[in-house]
Amino acid sequence: MESSTEPSSFLHFPSIAATAEGGQLLPSNPTFVDKSDYRSFYNYKASKGRTLLRDQTTLATELPTLLPKGLHYIANFVSFEDLYSDGAFKQSKRNLVSITSEHLSLLYRSKCIDRGLIPSWEREVRFMEFLSCNCKGNFFCLPETGLGPASAEVIKCILSNNKTYSVLDLSDNYLRDEGAQSIGELLRVNRTLVHVGLSSNDISHKGASAIASALEDNKTVVSLDLGARSGVNANHIGSQGAEALGKLLKVNQVLSKLDLGSNGLGPSGLSFLASSLIENNTLTHLNLSSNNLGRDGARILAKILECCRLVHLSLERNALTDVGGHLIIQAIHSAMRNGESLLKYLDLKNNSLGEHSAKAIGKILPNATNLQSLILSSNEFGESANFIAEGLMENKCVNTLDMSNCKIRENVGVRFGNALFVNTTLKSLNFSKNKLKDRGAKEVSRGLAVNKALVSLNLASNMIGDEGGKALAAALVSNNTLRELDLKRNTMSTVTGNLLYQSLRGRSSVDRLDATYNDFSYKCFMNIKSCLERNAQNNKQLIIPKLRDEIEVLEPKQMELFQTQEKIDMEKRIIKDRTEQLLRRTEEARVISEKMKRSVLELEKNSERSRVACEAEEAVFQRTGDELTTEMSTYKTKKASMDARIQQEKERVDKLNREIEKMRYQIKRIEESENERLAPLLNEMADADTERDREKRDAKSEAEKLVALSLRQKELEVLLNHASGVKK
Repeated sequence: MESSTEPSSFLHFPSIAATAEGGQLLPSNPTFVDKSDYRSFYNYKASKGRTLLRDQTTLATELPTLLPKGLHYIANFVSFEDLYSDGAFKQSKRNLVSITSEHLSLLYRSKCIDRGLIPSWEREVRFMEFLSCNCKGNFFCLPETGLGPASAEVIKCILSNNKTYSVLDLSDNYLRDEGAQSIGELLRVNRTLVHVGLSSNDISHKGASAIASALEDNKTVVSLDLGARSGVNANHIGSQGAEALGKLLKVNQVLSKLDLGSNGLGPSGLSFLASSLIENNTLTHLNLSSNNLGRDGARILAKILECCRLVHLSLERNALTDVGGHLIIQAIHSAMRNGESLLKYLDLKNNSLGEHSAKAIGKILPNATNLQSLILSSNEFGESANFIAEGLMENKCVNTLDMSNCKIRENVGVRFGNALFVNTTLKSLNFSKNKLKDRGAKEVSRGLAVNKALVSLNLASNMIGDEGGKALAAALVSNNTLRELDLKRNTMSTVTGNLLYQSLRGRSSVDRLDATYNDFSYKCFMNIKSCLERNAQNNKQLIIPKLRDEIEVLEPKQMELFQTQEKIDMEKRIIKDRTEQLLRRTEEARVISEKMKRSVLELEKNSERSRVACEAEEAVFQRTGDELTTEMSTYKTKKASMDARIQQEKERVDKLNREIEKMRYQIKRIEESENERLAPLLNEMADADTERDREKRDAKSEAEKLVALSLRQKELEVLLNHASGVKK
């Protein structure tokens, strides 16, 4: 565990140790001390004077444990033998850390790699002290520790063969997808972990897919937290991660709790989960808060809420709108009517619910048999909250109702006062951040005065003045069940404070009262504080009498229990007699069955021979059928191919014919247009041809004349030549 400059066989610490001779436990200065100098234990330096000791007789797989504070002081006065014999160094199993020193050192150095830190002895020892406080017993919890992918790989090595830890919490670290893949590999081999917390680790759909794939074969993990809180490390598995988890829920029959808050699922991601939730029978707790589900997501949820087995459902901050909330409440109501709703906890906080949702809630409350907690804060009910109050009057199971910041005014307080007057199950009611004012507070006080069930009432930030405060103080006089009352940030004065003090001085059971940010005097606050302390002490003393009263209530039912037990014993004897009769009949049936078996064996032999012959014939028939099927498929394939080619050729011919017709039409149009354009020119050419023919004829006539003249000239020349010859 020390730095590389120190010898491996020595430890550097300000020691408190027993020598081999069994001397006094004496503090010593920081030094190098050989481990062999100590008989039964050695120690490590820890921060703030704490000391970690390890008994050398214990398992090497456990870390040194923190000793009680003050050991440095008593070491000067008490011998080691006395402390050791009195068991001062013994630790219960739930305080043991089942990690070796080598693994701790490796985990620390991997953390330094993840965070880019230089390892140091002091930091390593502080890290050991941190692990000693957070990894005790069955819990391996290292939230907000700065762990990254390298640390996740080391944790995989530590826990792969560890059979002690059942809870793994690595939330608010920097594991990312690489670290999530390492945890997935761990889950493939570990068989003791039941809870895995990986919230806010910058995990995307890749890491979620790795975890989901590993859990498909895991049979021990019942709780998985992949949620996210605000910050740079928020998980963001999206719809792709939801698809992987949806596949997981179809095959995993162990997982019962799944937290996917703030993961950007949207309606598309929810649809993957919804299809799986219909088939899954083990998932009971589902957190989908802050996932931008919207109205479309509400429609998807409404389809599955009629048949799924959810017990705890959180839909906080999903912009469901009043229409979406109405759809969800109607689906739950339908499941209640069919006796299929197991829902005990429903959170619809901050979803812009309004009148339609309030009416639907008012309708389901009288029929609800399992619903215990209903969170409706930060919605826009206003006057429509009256419907919820009316439903609460007939409800017999809800014990927690949160209506804070719902724009409720004093008129609504009248209905809720009436509800408190008759309701016998509601234990916690939150009306903070509304505007009940004095009138609403008076009506609530009227119901509170006679209510015998309410334990916690929150009326903070309701603009309640002295009139309402006086009514509340008067109600506390007659109410003996309320334990917690929140009145902070109202407008009450010392007059009300004194009245509250007088009420608390009586038989009031209130032991927690927050009246801060009211105009009370310091003396009034101190008086109230003293009364609350006294009431808290009285309530502790009343626990035993209350338990005795409950025992007295249950005692009359003890006789019924005995009678029921006698009936059960009688039924057991009857069942035993019937069992003996059945055994005798079974023996007779066994003898008969043996005879029948021999006959059946003969028949089976004959049938076997027939079966072999039939199988041979069937094989021949099958081969023939296969050949025919093959040939038919070949012919069908060829026919389909030829039909396709013929169809293609027909389409080509049709296309060519259409193109030819188109070209003919175009040529005809061109000829007509050319004829129209060239008609004058053709006429001129025809006239020119006619004129040319005429001129040609004239020219021919002239040529013939010229020829005739030429012949005549030649004849004359001949005659002239002849005549001139004669003269000579």
